[in-house]
Amino acid sequence: MKKTIVFLFLATLFLGGCASQGTDSHYQSKGKTTFTNQNKDVHKKSSSTSSKKSSANSSSTESSSSASSTKKSSSYRVPTKIKKSANYISHGNLTKPKQFSYDSFGTKLTLDKYKKSDQVIINRPLRYQISQVRLLKNEAKTKKAKQVVATAFNNTDITNPYYTLQLKYTIKNESSQTVIIGGLNYVKLSNSYAGTPLSNMVDSAAGKKLAAGKTLSTNVVVLVPASLVHTLNNCTIQFSSAYSVNGKSLSKDSLDSKITF
Repeated sequence: MKKTIVFLFLATLFLGGCASQGTDSHYQSKGKTTFTNQNKDVHKKSSSTSSKKSSANSSSTESSSSASSTKKSSSYRVPTKIKKSANYISHGNLTKPKQFSYDSFGTKLTLDKYKKSDQVIINRPLRYQISQVRLLKNEAKTKKAKQVVATAFNNTDITNPYYTLQLKYTIKNESSQTVIIGGLNYVKLSNSYAGTPLSNMVDSAAGKKLAAGKTLSTNVVVLVPASLVHTLNNCTIQFSSAYSVNGKSLSKDSLDSKITF
């Protein structure tokens, strides 16, 4: 169920859009702890989980029926009055500040900052290209929406409103064999705060298999502390090593890359 919730959360969140001063200290404390303990061990410990996640995603029939069932039961109906707003975007493709949409759980997603990017990060056998960066204000309008975001980010201290930074990118496998994507070690927003696989970050690519020569469009979403919302204009990311299907490491962790927006 948790995997289904996270999958649906990512699907709806990135179409549109994740912290108040009261919860800022919680974010900083938790982020600092996970940032200190990040890197290789994080991915080694979560490799079995990632593999299961990959298997679940590849089982399209089972995942689709399960996701569809959950989505129907949690579908949020946007009030007609709100739909009449000039800034309301029903399909969720937000590209201009102040535009907003709602996800299926009842979270209002309002675009705060948007920038296209063509930054390329090569860590063979994988080639990453950042295509879009978005900062969004999120307001959970239902109890279900609050539960979903707490589960997805492994953080029970989230209250309204909360902000997220979203990076959309593609991954190309430039090798001649199938590769298991290690995912991101972290998305660092300051010297003391970073989203990691342990908490405050949802990485939709980690653990997925990518066939030789194929490209995957994906994204990562990170919780942003309130103290950073109005000054945040860059982040630093590091990708984990990639693996063969039998578990052999095919690369080292990537060098840190600074993304400006």
